[in-house]
Amino acid sequence: MTGLNKIKGIALFISLLYLTFYIPMTLTFYFPQWMEINCEWHNRCEVIGNERAITGINELASYFRHQGELDGFLTQKEKLHLKEVRGLFDKMFFVGLISLVIILLTYNRKRVSRYALINAVIIIALLVVLPFFGTFWRDVFHPLLFDNDLWKNNKYDLSFYIMPRQFFKYTVALLILLCFSINIAIWLGLRRKKKLKS
Repeated sequence: MTGLNKIKGIALFISLLYLTFYIPMTLTFYFPQWMEINCEWHNRCEVIGNERAITGINELASYFRHQGELDGFLTQKEKLHLKEVRGLFDKMFFVGLISLVIILLTYNRKRVSRYALINAVIIIALLVVLPFFGTFWRDVFHPLLFDNDLWKNNKYDLSFYIMPRQFFKYTVALLILLCFSINIAIWLGLRRKKKLKS
């Protein structure tokens, strides 16, 4: 494999991994249904009332999509953090577009099939963080992405009620399973296509 082909292979591998993670992630934050479902699984929404919680969830999803503001979120600290999060999501969107272009330009059925299987193995291995999720969330994830403590919620923050740590644990588990499933589906689909051509 030449140097250029290696670079193309690495770019294709990373782009496939990123895009198969990014697409399911958009479903969990840009649309309110996943957060609403989680209100049934933890008791925080009940503390402020499900109606207020659902209103806040819809407002947050609209904010992430740049279709509304955080009028129901009262603390400035929380608003500043969610603005940071939206900024990260915006950057992820553009990285997703670049990843899609890279896949289209470097597509190779054999490579994509192999990379999808490798991705699936890597992704499912991430389930190991779930038993230690609290430590991962507090000591690894947030310090890696943010250089401040704005992410630390308290009882005055609406996020404290609609997005407790349990919500993020379930979300990470869902993203791992969806990303794994997408990559397995790609691998199986391309294998089947190869057999049909044989």
